[in-house]
Amino acid sequence: MAIEKISVVHSDMERRGGLKHLGVCLFSDISAVTFDTTSNHTITSITEANVKLFELKQGTGSLTSSGTKEGGTIMFEHTITAFIPNLRDAHLSAIDALTNENLVVFATDFNDVTYVVGLSSKYALTGDIANDQMYCRLSGVEAATGAALGDETGATLTFTAMSGELPYLLTPAVTIDATDGSFSIAP
Repeated sequence: MAIEKISVVHSDMERRGGLKHLGVCLFSDISAVTFDTTSNHTITSITEANVKLFELKQGTGSLTSSGTKEGGTIMFEHTITAFIPNLRDAHLSAIDALTNENLVVFATDFNDVTYVVGLSSKYALTGDIANDQMYCRLSGVEAATGAALGDETGATLTFTAMSGELPYLLTPAVTIDATDGSFSIAP
């Protein structure tokens, strides 16, 4: 029984929550994905291009996954929320470019675990790299300047995706370069 494989130790209870950065790219910029086939819930290699970095303010980013079963099928809805501070032309242009696009989002938490939302190997209908119906979408934007001197200016982004499984963990190392806004994944 699968539940017997869940082992919880003391160090599991002292994990820090929240997301520290997102890597966002078009679904079409993913040219190869290797899903671990040994019952591990990981992506062991990925070939990507044009992943853009969104650094997050501490305590403003989260990933939640909710599963619902109908009949014999369970589907998961993944929601990523992130606050992007300082509304300026570069930020607004980058956010605007994401609207109506099929996306893949790499969400890295403060424990340096990277979750992949927008790639799914379950229920695939074609021989493509992943199920091309389960990509991620920018589903909400709330931009605000604030009303008082102490209020922050920025935008809260909401990304959502449906898939047949929980988000995959990315095992290759992620390299962040904040000076040029790049997010790259080791081969």
